[in-house]
Amino acid sequence: MNAILKTILSYALLVVLPTTACCTFLFIYHQSNMEKKNKREARIIADLYKDNLDRFIGEAISALETLAMVVNRTNNDSEQIQEILNSVDKRDARFSGFYYAQTDGVIYLASHPITKTADVSDRPYIQEALKTQKTVLSPPMNGRMGGKNVIVAATPVIDKKIQTTGIVMASLRLDYASDMLTTLKPEYHFEVSDLQYRVFLKDKDDYSTEGIRKVTIALDKAPWYVSVYPLPINKTALYQQLLAEGLFVLFLTNVLFLLLKYALLKRQTQKERRENEAQKLELIGTLAASTAHEIRNPLTGIKGLVALLSEKYTGEQDQMYFSVIQKEIERINEIVSEFLILGKPTAIAQQIYDLRHIVSEVSLIIQSEANLHSVYFSTVLGNHPVLIRCSKDQIKQVILNITKNAFEAMKTHDSLLIEVKPEGRFAQLRITDTGTGIPEEVQQKIFDPFFTSKATGTGLGLVVCKRIVDMYNGDISITSSQDKGTQVTISLPLYTEI
Repeated sequence: MNAILKTILSYALLVVLPTTACCTFLFIYHQSNMEKKNKREARIIADLYKDNLDRFIGEAISALETLAMVVNRTNNDSEQIQEILNSVDKRDARFSGFYYAQTDGVIYLASHPITKTADVSDRPYIQEALKTQKTVLSPPMNGRMGGKNVIVAATPVIDKKIQTTGIVMASLRLDYASDMLTTLKPEYHFEVSDLQYRVFLKDKDDYSTEGIRKVTIALDKAPWYVSVYPLPINKTALYQQLLAEGLFVLFLTNVLFLLLKYALLKRQTQKERRENEAQKLELIGTLAASTAHEIRNPLTGIKGLVALLSEKYTGEQDQMYFSVIQKEIERINEIVSEFLILGKPTAIAQQIYDLRHIVSEVSLIIQSEANLHSVYFSTVLGNHPVLIRCSKDQIKQVILNITKNAFEAMKTHDSLLIEVKPEGRFAQLRITDTGTGIPEEVQQKIFDPFFTSKATGTGLGLVVCKRIVDMYNGDISITSSQDKGTQVTISLPLYTEI
């Protein structure tokens, strides 16, 4: 039950939570990008609306100024002015009405029938037009002639003496401007406001703009602002993209989860295998500790008696028998010694040694063996001390065991190299030969007790080496290529003074 809960918890931590976090991030990221994209597009539409409104106002002003020039030629003839106003009103759809006032600001002529005059002299736009003798647009206001919210353009009529003789006015059709903008991009909502941001023109009233940040641009031809609301994001496209990416993230996290589970399972298997090996070694060590002395005592007696018998029976055939017996006794004694090393570590005197000096001491033995096998032997020891805390005899035994295996795998004129150097916090001892190498299927078993590929091997040499290296918290690894050679790398902790 605990294992199931542990798996569920790890799945939630490694898959569910990261996938949720990634999907949340992706949602915010894509939503932000879509909003930015819609805002950029809204700005483009706002520029388009601005250009059309500027053109609408510019054409209206030009038309009104042309009308003022035509009115100026009538010499203030009311009937002719009335005819002109009526004629223009029917032709230009941008205006809802035309008016004419004298310089006193009293409107008495219009393109549609009026029952009374209207005094607009108090209007700021009329005063500015008279003062500047230029066309002036009024702010949105309540018209005195029509009673509606209108925008009026006022143009002074100027004679040859540059004197103002009257004022031509026209009310702009806001519905015309609205329809013009709506036709361009009907899916967008827009507003047109004055300098105080009071909206006087919009496409419709029945839509909500709450929470939407509009894009606002000032016009060139009038003191107005045009604002466009970005389109809402396409949630269907957003969710489709999020679903695809979410499934990919879910797949990826599941793969990582399975890889982690595999790695943990492999680690657990290796741990159990190491524990099994340790138990086997401990069992062997316990057996060896309890029987080694009992084996050695009779061996000593047998060895002594064989020596006495060899002195008594001097025949050639007898001596051959005695020689075989002595060799086998030595072999039994060697196996018993290796058994003792496989047991629990005993209290061994350890000192600080320079690993280079240990290698130098055993080099003489290795060199003589190399000469016997016609093998080239060399060492690379470096110029700086490589200090380790150890038992010198045990390190020598490791080196000799490994070089013994190397000589057995090499042929005439092969080479053997021993290197010593510091590597970070470790002293590295590397033994490289150019022998026949170790088959791949054998490499995985070389540290197993009693495994050997030799006809006369005990399968304990490398196991003893690993046991000794492990005693010093070191590491031993072997890399080999068949018919190319083998490299054994031993790492031991460097000695550092505290």
